Amino acid sequence: MNDFPKTLVEALDKNQDSSKTITYISGKDQERQVNYPDLKLRALGLLNHMQVKGAKEGDELIIHLAENEQFIDTFWACQYGGIVAVPLAIGTSDGHRQKVFNVFEKLENPYIATSRKALQRLKVYAEEHGKEAIYEEMKHKAVMLDRIETVDVLAEPADIKPEQTAFIQFSSGSTGDPKGVVLTHKNLVTNLYGIIECSAFDEKDSFFSWMPLTHDLGIIGFHLTPLFVNINQYMMPTDLFVRRPALWLEKSSEKKATILSSPNFGYKHVLKRFKPENQNELDLSHVRLLFNGAEPISADLCREFNSVMKPFGLAETAMFTVYGLAEACLAVTFPALAQPLSTIHVLRSSLVEGLPAIITPEASDQSIELVRLGSPIIGTKMLISDSNGQAVAENVIGRVLIKGENVTKGYYHEAALNEQLISADGWLDTGDQGLLNDGELVITGRTKDLIIVNGQNYYAPDLESVCEHVDGIELGKVVVCGIRNTEDALDELVVFVLYRGELDRFYQTTIDVRRQLNEKSGLDVAHVLPIKMVPKTTSGKVQRFALAEQFVDGEFNEIIAALTELSETQTTEFVAAGSSIERVLMEVCHSVVADQKITLNDNIFEMGTSSLKLAQIHEKIDEAYPDIVELTDFFDYPTIEELAGFIAQKIEA
Repeated sequence: MNDFPKTLVEALDKNQDSSKTITYISGKDQERQVNYPDLKLRALGLLNHMQVKGAKEGDELIIHLAENEQFIDTFWACQYGGIVAVPLAIGTSDGHRQKVFNVFEKLENPYIATSRKALQRLKVYAEEHGKEAIYEEMKHKAVMLDRIETVDVLAEPADIKPEQTAFIQFSSGSTGDPKGVVLTHKNLVTNLYGIIECSAFDEKDSFFSWMPLTHDLGIIGFHLTPLFVNINQYMMPTDLFVRRPALWLEKSSEKKATILSSPNFGYKHVLKRFKPENQNELDLSHVRLLFNGAEPISADLCREFNSVMKPFGLAETAMFTVYGLAEACLAVTFPALAQPLSTIHVLRSSLVEGLPAIITPEASDQSIELVRLGSPIIGTKMLISDSNGQAVAENVIGRVLIKGENVTKGYYHEAALNEQLISADGWLDTGDQGLLNDGELVITGRTKDLIIVNGQNYYAPDLESVCEHVDGIELGKVVVCGIRNTEDALDELVVFVLYRGELDRFYQTTIDVRRQLNEKSGLDVAHVLPIKMVPKTTSGKVQRFALAEQFVDGEFNEIIAALTELSETQTTEFVAAGSSIERVLMEVCHSVVADQKITLNDNIFEMGTSSLKLAQIHEKIDEAYPDIVELTDFFDYPTIEELAGFIAQKIEA
């Protein structure tokens, strides 16, 4: 590691080969290239604008930008100026905007890089929530990227030391009190070295990503990694992937990219929309590694993806199942290169901390299939421990602890939390439970109240506080769980509400909770269910796992069936009216967004739909009326009635 860069800026300084580029892809035939030397010049030019605004070394700058190119330029301007970058997702919900204000208030001397449109949305949020004074300070310290016309005047770069903070990764889904993982240049360089060595990246590789740059897999895994190797990288916006997932594979094929990545839900999204008969030109034979991480990995989904893509040249050994977290910068364990998917079958009843998992030779109704995630990469140590921090034997379930120069020294301004999660000798408790099987990590569950949905982290207490704003739900009377849906291979959000009345009166609460959670956090809820009591420990802590176990054991099946019947009864009266196209659209929306009353004048964007749900609605409409409706038409015809009229006109024409 002697000649490996010591800081991020040293890596970009070394990359003065103008033939190596970042290609920003914004459509099938729309792309723009920036080479590494130009990236440095653009960053220094932008840094000058930040310094004119008043930002100096050691200050923080929130990166609140939707466009990948603007984001990358701003990130590097921060690095060259010694300004601490704080990436935050733009998002569409109040929860995203609330987080920007919460983080801004938490930082010591914050600035914000944004656009006029995004700042206007923050202004509206501030006026609605009594945060005008904070907004005025934010506006005063905003670097408006869409107003910058030239970056010709270059700033003088700071003298960056490895111990300096490069950026702070705030918990991706936290709406209440966001936790910031502080990452230094040394942390990042250590992890990048391990990633590069254990993946055997070299000049023959190139990277293609659709992951958001506010996610550690996007910024560290698929921007910094190829930059450190000094090779080409390609990026497409996340919303373009959501609308056109096949374009990710088509462009990867066209560019002969060798390294791709997605969390579990992304592979599932691709498969739902993939039409092999339309892919005569697709060639995935160049793909060497297909990273799969950021949320629990489904072995069935890995096999299905491999099977569907095999005719297009994808190697069976490409799927690379990994484990990591922001506290480690990114990566903790990698499997050996060029090996097929590796799994074990474990009896569900034996998944108990401190006990040996009972491994069965083959699948059964009582077992669950878990994926092996490899061993620690260079520079990272890992320990499976009991509750006292002592190592446990092979196949015994314990807490996953990590240690190393890549591991954060702590969360931003969270002394009590740091003391709780990081031991005196430097072991950090990841909040995950797992075991070692033949020396490889297998994750079995989570000890903390962390819920992972679509690769994003959410804290159960935060989501519960969002639900408490619904009429009739009192403080402490709601429990949110992330529960594995093995059939669909994803974690679903299930909300339990303390309620002792008649079920038909509870139906409206299910609608209100779904809408509230979606508007505030952008999440879809699988089920909202009444419970007679909230299970708690003797010390008063909510036992979420107890409700999750009851749910998995089928104890709520009758209630779910009754609520589904109620929803169908409530919806029938609305479906009866309208033209045949309107009825088809109503049925499509209701099949994707269950348990909601839907009328002809309802806005499709306000039905509690995430971007993935919108894509599913579009997919089903496309099946009914092929090649008539583009996803962008939803913006011009947002209600069912308007969209039906548009479709009728197109059919007539």
